[in-house]
Amino acid sequence: MRVRKILAIICYTVCLLAYGVCGYISYLSWETKITHRFGFLLFLPVWIIAFWFSTFFTQLVTVRTKDGSNKVLIGKKVRNILNDITSLISVVLLVVWAYMVYQQYRATGTFL
Repeated sequence: MRVRKILAIICYTVCLLAYGVCGYISYLSWETKITHRFGFLLFLPVWIIAFWFSTFFTQLVTVRTKDGSNKVLIGKKVRNILNDITSLISVVLLVVWAYMVYQQYRATGTFL
């Protein structure tokens, strides 16, 4: 159980770091330090990696025992708060990119 808890912490940390990188890429694209197309091409794989690590975290914190019951490594309230934080960050980043794509389309008539 201790190894699963350590792996869950690592997965959650990597998830937050990847979302931080996504935010930085979004900022660079917003400020037009990089093109929107290049920013999106960088953003998408990093966002997918962050989403995967969020899923890994969720799977690691719930353990099914031999008798069929579930044992949680962290409390339900803490787990829900951590999942809500990553979900909120994920949705905010996607909305920012949807807005940037919309603004790019309005300005030039082309997507990205």
